[in-house]
Amino acid sequence: MLSWPLALAAPWVQGDGELYVRTAIASEQVESLEGYRADIYAEYGLSERWTLSLKSEAVAYPDAQDFNVQGWRATARRQMFASGGFRASLEGGLLQGAAIGGRNGCETLGAEVRGGVAWSGTWRKTETFTHLEFASRLHDGCRRDRFEFGLGQKLIGPIWSVSQLWYEDGTVNARSQKNQTELLWKAEAFEASVGYRKENGGFFDEEGIFIALAGRF
Repeated sequence: MLSWPLALAAPWVQGDGELYVRTAIASEQVESLEGYRADIYAEYGLSERWTLSLKSEAVAYPDAQDFNVQGWRATARRQMFASGGFRASLEGGLLQGAAIGGRNGCETLGAEVRGGVAWSGTWRKTETFTHLEFASRLHDGCRRDRFEFGLGQKLIGPIWSVSQLWYEDGTVNARSQKNQTELLWKAEAFEASVGYRKENGGFFDEEGIFIALAGRF
């Protein structure tokens, strides 16, 4: 079983007293508009079952600064089930800002709830992890429902392939589909990755490349 497969996936929790921190920088293009995204994410294990998470994110467009946005999210996650390589958890918390929740009213202070299941182990002689999640974000007059799927497999040595899919729907032009693929170099307490993501949002298409660094303390 993987010791810490993908801390950004809600079904997993951190160990008691363990801290995970990840930061990423992305170059994005929305139609003809170029922008840059930066975020920092942290998880801290309060116990073997409870984990706190905090994320701060900002998006900047040098040629259209009126579209610059920020956002944050703070949640608590509880592991509900653990057996072998299987995990299940529930999570809830607060979020604010268009960079996290979205526009059209979703940038106001709101609440997020999510639940997920995950498995990690060996499949066809390959170290593998996978997870499914459902999340709902509620604001004043705005709602977003999201389905997430992730799959990671060890390629060779410390190199992993990680793919994720998101489908989102809700009020006020919310429907979108996003996919992301990255190559991850994973050591015992450090990881680095480079990847590509693409989003089809109905009224816009967005794509970008990113690099990320993470560590466990």
